[in-house]
Amino acid sequence: MAEYLGFILTFYILMMVRVLPNYDHVDHYNPIAWASQISVFTDYALFLAILLVLHAFTLIQNQLFSGKADRSILEEYLFDFRAIIFSFLITVGITFLLKTTFLYSRITLVLFAILMLVESLFWLVTRRSIMKHLNNKGTLRSNILIVGAGRVGLDVYNKVIVSRTNKNHFIGYLDDYKSNKDVIGTIAELEMILQKQRIDTIYITIPSEKHIIESMLRTIYKYDVDIRIIPEMFDRMTTVFAFRNDLDYPCLQIVKTPLRGLNVHLKRISDISGSLIIMLVLSPLFLIIAILIKCESKGRVFFKQQRVGKNGLPFQMVKFRSMFNGAERNKSSLLNDNEMTGPAFKMRNDPRVTHIGRFIRKYSLDELPQLWNVLKGDMSLIGPRPPLPEEVERYTDYHWRRMDVLPGMTGLWQVSGRSDLDFEQWIDLDIYYIERWSIALEMKILLKTLPAVVKGSGAY
Repeated sequence: MAEYLGFILTFYILMMVRVLPNYDHVDHYNPIAWASQISVFTDYALFLAILLVLHAFTLIQNQLFSGKADRSILEEYLFDFRAIIFSFLITVGITFLLKTTFLYSRITLVLFAILMLVESLFWLVTRRSIMKHLNNKGTLRSNILIVGAGRVGLDVYNKVIVSRTNKNHFIGYLDDYKSNKDVIGTIAELEMILQKQRIDTIYITIPSEKHIIESMLRTIYKYDVDIRIIPEMFDRMTTVFAFRNDLDYPCLQIVKTPLRGLNVHLKRISDISGSLIIMLVLSPLFLIIAILIKCESKGRVFFKQQRVGKNGLPFQMVKFRSMFNGAERNKSSLLNDNEMTGPAFKMRNDPRVTHIGRFIRKYSLDELPQLWNVLKGDMSLIGPRPPLPEEVERYTDYHWRRMDVLPGMTGLWQVSGRSDLDFEQWIDLDIYYIERWSIALEMKILLKTLPAVVKGSGAY
């Protein structure tokens, strides 16, 4: 309510500053008289009313269908940001149909939208600060009961309780087969515990026990308790789920990656524009590196190597040559010196690497020609490391998950240690990126790439 009062006050001040100076005969300090003395006042009031109603409706819809109770401050502000922009544009459209749009000062309306965005952030920070203070005092703590003390129940405890100690208070576990200091009873004692103390949220982590859950739900329904059931496949598959209703049946749809639909096209547009800009800006550096490579050793400036891309399709990846000519033929004699676990091959002091090669490898300059692969569509600016065919031949089904998207010039593997990581860590980071893809994650990787490259650690 305070937030909306703030919006109304802001609109009132903008009216005084931007609109009232055009009406000399009006008592500027008597808002009640504005309706009769200013011909456009009712039109402005209508715009404000429609905007605030749409904004409130949009926020409620986002909260109902977001499927996420606990959001970061950035996620919450993005909700508010979208709600303000959406409601503002819809209001402009409605007033256009009502033929009142031409009466408004465009600068006034745009300023109001900008101030709404600023005020929304202010109220969000204020609200979060108050909530944190109350949580620290224990005023708003939520009492949590977990049904099932197995692996999933312990994981829920670590993620819901331990990571948010000021917000949630752990009551204990209910379990028929385990006994320790945290297990406060059996499932049959659920109602007795609900009657003895206040329980705000119950996490049920035994979904395979259908008849037990049905009995529990009948018991819990009589009490004002938030019920949350962990999906059965939670402990078997680390992936992204979407809730659907197919033919009136609720379904959990497994989403391989959020990078689909419109997101794919947006990423492709950013890849094309980004690679073109970088190639133009760094063209003098390309020329310098090419000259240095030619001066040190015989052979071509560029090295082409077959790599495996999205969905297992092969492509020719281009790099600056960092080894002596014909170095690939000598790889078999060095396999015993491989310092990388798994299918990949990495050697810290590879004798095949030239002096200039060591330098450009350390600062990832040898990978700049891959911008051409990005432009062609074989690669992306951000994505998993492009593997060699012989590596892919040894992949398990889990490893193949990293082939669901285009390989990238940089990625989480690049900003998290590069060659200092072992093969399984590479894979885990790639799959995390695929399953948790977002524009925010892309920006995070981009911002971390330059410092990682300049530092030059973990590259050889």
